[in-house]
Amino acid sequence: MKNKKIKKIRRVPAKKIANNIIKECDVILLVMDARNPEGTRNRTLEKKINESNKKLIYVLNKSDLVPMEMLKRYRENIKNENPNASIVFVSSKYRKGTKILRDIIKRYIHSKNIKEGKVGVLGYPNVGKSSLINSLTGKRSAISGLVAGLTKGEQWINLTKNIKLLDTPGIIEPRDEDELIILGALRYEKIENPIGPALKILKNIYSLDKDIINKQYNVDIKEASQINEEEGGLHILEKIGKELNYLKKGGTIDILRTAKTIIKDYQEGKLSPYNKEIKKYGQERGENIDIIAKYLDGFLFIHDANGIVSHLEDIEELKGLKIRRPIIGSKKIEDAIVIISLGEKTADSGRKKVEKYAKKNAINIYSTGKGRIGKNRIFVGVGETLKK
Repeated sequence: MKNKKIKKIRRVPAKKIANNIIKECDVILLVMDARNPEGTRNRTLEKKINESNKKLIYVLNKSDLVPMEMLKRYRENIKNENPNASIVFVSSKYRKGTKILRDIIKRYIHSKNIKEGKVGVLGYPNVGKSSLINSLTGKRSAISGLVAGLTKGEQWINLTKNIKLLDTPGIIEPRDEDELIILGALRYEKIENPIGPALKILKNIYSLDKDIINKQYNVDIKEASQINEEEGGLHILEKIGKELNYLKKGGTIDILRTAKTIIKDYQEGKLSPYNKEIKKYGQERGENIDIIAKYLDGFLFIHDANGIVSHLEDIEELKGLKIRRPIIGSKKIEDAIVIISLGEKTADSGRKKVEKYAKKNAINIYSTGKGRIGKNRIFVGVGETLKK
């Protein structure tokens, strides 16, 4: 029996794929992680795109995880460096911002009288290139995974009648170990020389928010030039190490341990401008429950949540109630506080909203009930104000 030869999959260098995309396409989407925009930029590639006279669009993906004020600040930074580029905030997961992105692409192609426009996608691993393609096209046709330079026949997806999107995202290879660390592809435990990447992280953070380092380590930095790999940078690391009480025998500061801690805090999200609670995409919830609570005036069993639900379910005026968005709110009736969630997709979701509302407003719930009023799910919690 003859041995069959196994055909090997030929790998094309990622750099070559990126160059081909720039050469062949009219519009280049440079996808970055909105949580780490500076760390997922590639200025060398940006310069090459601009020199090729191609339209460059920065796509800040995962923007649902970042406060809007931070996104606006970074958009200004990019515009100052590259006035001719466009910047779009996108959440591929929730398909937010993709319509704006499509419109910018269409306007550019039309303005240049290009009969058949071609669009390519570039970006580092893990920034969401394939999910962006899927979100733009509504198809699950893009290659997934982190394989750089996977060879396949070129496939184009129709974005519009006269615009095609290349169904092969170009992966930008990290240039050195520092980039791997900043991207989170190399864990802090495996780093032999952490000082350089730690200082780069501090510089990136400082460029986004000058107060974050001070808040995290109680060390004030006056200007970005202090953060370098010479004496200034080491002096900052010494200050941070002193605040962390990282001392060796003899009382000297453990610089390497300090640098690794900075990298660890960054990779785990502790050293970040985005630690505040982020408002997720989704339906906003109204807080005025008067339209429902008015039917509880004079209700005898106000301390029984199930009794409240049964009472409200029997009211004809509420059965045909149409609400545009879920409602969550409370009202004090006699000596009880009644919290009502109406219009959530599931009873469990209503329960969670009521519990979260109670915790936020220091209400101790002692009775709960659930049901349905017409087409709307209702969850009720009855409680009292927590004593201080």
